[in-house]
Amino acid sequence: MRRLLALALLFAAGCGGAPDPARIEAVIAPSRTWYLTGETVMLTGRVFDVFGEPIEDVEVVWSVEPAAAAEAGAPGESPRARAFTLTGEGRVVFTGCVAPTLMDEAPTLCDTVAIRVDDGMPSLEVTSPTPGAELDDAEGIVVTGSVADRGMVNVYVNGAPAEIDALGQFEATAPAFFGVNHLVVTASDGLTDVSEVEMDVLWAPAYTPALDAEGRPSLSLDDGLSLWLGQGFFDDGLPLDRTAEPVVTRDLADISELALGSLDVGGVIPDPVVDDPPTFTLRVTDARLADPQVEIDVTDDGADLFVRLGTLEADTSGLLQVEGTSLPLTGSIRAAGVAFARMTIRKESPDAAIEVTLGDLVVGLESLEGSFVSEETAAVFRLAEGLFRTTLETLLVDALRDTLEDSVPALLQDAFTAIDGALQDQELTLDSPPFPAVTLQIDGRVAALQPTFRSQITLGMRTRVGTDVVSLHPESRGVPRLSDVDRAPPFFGDGSLKVAVRLALLNALLHSLWSSGLLDVDASPILPESLSGLVSEARILGRLPPVLRPPRPEEEDDLVLTLGQLELALTYQGEPVRYGVTIDAGVNLDVRDNRIAILLDEEPAIRVWTLQPPRARDRGRADRHLALTM
Repeated sequence: MRRLLALALLFAAGCGGAPDPARIEAVIAPSRTWYLTGETVMLTGRVFDVFGEPIEDVEVVWSVEPAAAAEAGAPGESPRARAFTLTGEGRVVFTGCVAPTLMDEAPTLCDTVAIRVDDGMPSLEVTSPTPGAELDDAEGIVVTGSVADRGMVNVYVNGAPAEIDALGQFEATAPAFFGVNHLVVTASDGLTDVSEVEMDVLWAPAYTPALDAEGRPSLSLDDGLSLWLGQGFFDDGLPLDRTAEPVVTRDLADISELALGSLDVGGVIPDPVVDDPPTFTLRVTDARLADPQVEIDVTDDGADLFVRLGTLEADTSGLLQVEGTSLPLTGSIRAAGVAFARMTIRKESPDAAIEVTLGDLVVGLESLEGSFVSEETAAVFRLAEGLFRTTLETLLVDALRDTLEDSVPALLQDAFTAIDGALQDQELTLDSPPFPAVTLQIDGRVAALQPTFRSQITLGMRTRVGTDVVSLHPESRGVPRLSDVDRAPPFFGDGSLKVAVRLALLNALLHSLWSSGLLDVDASPILPESLSGLVSEARILGRLPPVLRPPRPEEEDDLVLTLGQLELALTYQGEPVRYGVTIDAGVNLDVRDNRIAILLDEEPAIRVWTLQPPRARDRGRADRHLALTM
């Protein structure tokens, strides 16, 4: 059959006939995903017979939809081809049909090719928020703006679609997290490059103003710091090893024992004790207190003090007349006893001194022995109701009471006063070029004491931080807070002394330094040598204060420090270039050598985006150089 058809066609051709078109294929050149207005394209119709063989001398008629989307050029050499100049954006459909034999007949053999005409990426503008904005909307971060494009366009905020009205205005609400939030707003028409706007904003449920009357950074917190003094700080229950070299004290009880053992007990004994010659004359020439043991227990209003006196030795001299006989009092006595009192620890106000008051001190002698040169004197001393013995007992009790009342409260008060004054009126000068020199001022005072029976004493410290320069960011809303009243921070540290630092205090320190211009510097001196011949000027501008925030579910550090909307402005080969940078670094807190240690991760996470790109021919090179810098 195939041979018969071929013979028939050959016969027809030999008789002057031509094969009929059976199929047409519309082709556009150049072939691309999308085109720009003003471009000229060539449409060609490839016509085939029933055997798939091309037919060259057939006319193809071309039309365009919409008609205003393209202008047809002059007919070309080929009857199957036609040039068109694109004049409008959007979807354009070209249709090519084999011209019918008769003029009144409609084309029956046609094919189409559709293209997208677009002059570039969508025009995207974000009207709110602005880069570096400080926000507090409880509903989240509301992002608004407008987009313009000839075709269909979609807008996304951090990957979530935004609602777009007929005028191209859009709005979306992104979830807000305490601290720096990074926003990526994109617009896409599905054909051209995506339009993108990136920025960092700061979100917090509350802010505390941080400027004094002169416009300098300053913030006071009633309990910016808290100290936890556990029962072990006062007395860990372990005996003091006086034979060790050197002697190591672990608590206030140990220190009290050493202090009592070195006190001059004789200094509080009157000389003479009794001066009533010739009936009774008594002197104590020397007195010594050995191996006292001290116990201190925290109570609901202070502490209980219990002292086991160890050995008290005293040398005596004098005369005692008994029934006309004068007895020499030369000799020595040894006594052992205990003492008990309750101490009250209080502070009336942050500016007042800490007061340690000792209540009624009860002193009792458990034993009293004497050794004298005269046996008669020893016999008289053994008389419990005798004048000589009762006088010595009263004397020793009074001496011990005076010694304890003067020493132990003073010792505890000195310890608390040292704590109270550790942060008072402190100044720290920071001078590390190219960053500006600034003096950081810290003032911390104990504002409240809260004892808990046999557990601990918690000291809340009113804390003020600030600097000595006028703020460069007076428009800032202040220090970001987790809430209007931050929850109590956890204590950290080992042993009986722990510290709790409010996040607001740490952020106040960072805000003060930022407000003083710490992140507004000439960065040219710190650029690597590889950029010295390419970058003539460089400046760092931190539009947001550094912020410490709690870790999020996927993070393991104690805190995370973020530097957001950190802008790097360069003059790159004579042209301005700007980048935005976000830096996240994990932070861990510790107490080392009685100091609060803040440990930063060695490898922070860095995000970089372009704010003002270089010329297209230099963009790749500039981005590579920036990556090396980071």
